[in-house]
Amino acid sequence: MPAGPAPSRSTPGGVNHSGASTPPKRVGRLTRRGWIVLALGAISGIAAYAAGRPEFLVFAGFAILLPLLALAWVRFRRVAYRADREFTPPVVAAGMTSSVALTVTNVAPSTSPAAWWRDTWPWRPYVTDPQEIGALQPAGGYRRTTSRTRVAYEIRPYRRGVFEIGPLILDFADPFGLADSAVVAEGTQRLVVTPGLIDLPEGAVALAVDEGPTRMPTRRTFGGEDDTMTREYRRGDAMRRVHWRASAHKGELMVRQEEQQNNAEARIVLDTLRTSYRDSRGRGTIDEPESDTFEWAIDLVASLAAYLASRGFQVEVVETGHPQLDSMDEPGRFLESLASLQLTDARADAFSLLRSAARSDRPQGSVFAVLSSADEHVIARLVAQRRSFDLAVVFLVDTRAYRLATPLREAGWLCVPVYDSDSIEDAWLAVGAEQEAAHGRA
Repeated sequence: MPAGPAPSRSTPGGVNHSGASTPPKRVGRLTRRGWIVLALGAISGIAAYAAGRPEFLVFAGFAILLPLLALAWVRFRRVAYRADREFTPPVVAAGMTSSVALTVTNVAPSTSPAAWWRDTWPWRPYVTDPQEIGALQPAGGYRRTTSRTRVAYEIRPYRRGVFEIGPLILDFADPFGLADSAVVAEGTQRLVVTPGLIDLPEGAVALAVDEGPTRMPTRRTFGGEDDTMTREYRRGDAMRRVHWRASAHKGELMVRQEEQQNNAEARIVLDTLRTSYRDSRGRGTIDEPESDTFEWAIDLVASLAAYLASRGFQVEVVETGHPQLDSMDEPGRFLESLASLQLTDARADAFSLLRSAARSDRPQGSVFAVLSSADEHVIARLVAQRRSFDLAVVFLVDTRAYRLATPLREAGWLCVPVYDSDSIEDAWLAVGAEQEAAHGRA
């Protein structure tokens, strides 16, 4: 056990709140005990001269020298660690918990001292509570089994993104607890945080497939939705077979065992142009995104894509800006690209809803668009290509963007005004309400 009190939660020099680190110059510092011993030495020295007692000088010299030797011990001792992390699940949704298995290895040629460890990440509170690890034998030594130790903690990111977790900070003290120092371990690992997935209400919206509208694709199953057989995702499994509800409960991607009979296509349009978002701050931070409206739009797109894919639809996400998203045929890559999606100033080379259509002369099923203050070019394309779809819904995520509703509604789009403070479920239920209102007007 390291001597002295547990270290504070403050982050030492060389490590910033974004998780990036630079090789710090190790600096020793006296603990409270060290300062007390040093002060006693100074008082004893003064008392020796004032009282004419030279024997006090022996104690004074010892009391002053001991803290200085402790400072040298923590400053120049060869201490080096490597940290390796495993996340379970390896891809986590925002607001969910991931378990971190942390392996700490002594890579110095000598036995490491007992220490307090703190792992860091780029959001508040930036660091774990200090915990102890014992002394570790040198790597490659005779007692290899004690050159490393495993510890664990839980992490709960509240925002989507791709984050570097680490570095690990280890605080150690001299055997008498008079001085301490900190060392930064080698190694950081990347954690992918996807948008939070919301279960959309069943049957609220009449979806359109190639053969016409339907409320639920036919499945070959032995029971209801909750009885569907699932298994772990394997590389190569189609995105439409991912069982998102089971994945949320298991904490890892799960796929349906049954065959889907519905192979209808659906498209989702996401406006990724920076100029389309009035609340864009130009540059986001960990604690404050670039655009709250854009973050809400991503949450809606992620939940809607999962809802459609789990019901057998082949989903394509179309971006108005330069493409950043991977195909939904590869769930892992798609989720990672969605986690790192950013607003862009570069427009798509050829924005179209029909670029992947096998036959553009037949109805394409359903299309959903999520817009804020889209420009005229995007609106013109949506208006021109509306007739290719049986169902066309646009979410307008900005009260000042309602001016877009007139040309879109005249072209046959169902316009659903929403706020970035609305829940995803309410936005989806509003689509059903718009459908019923449209049928009533017809």
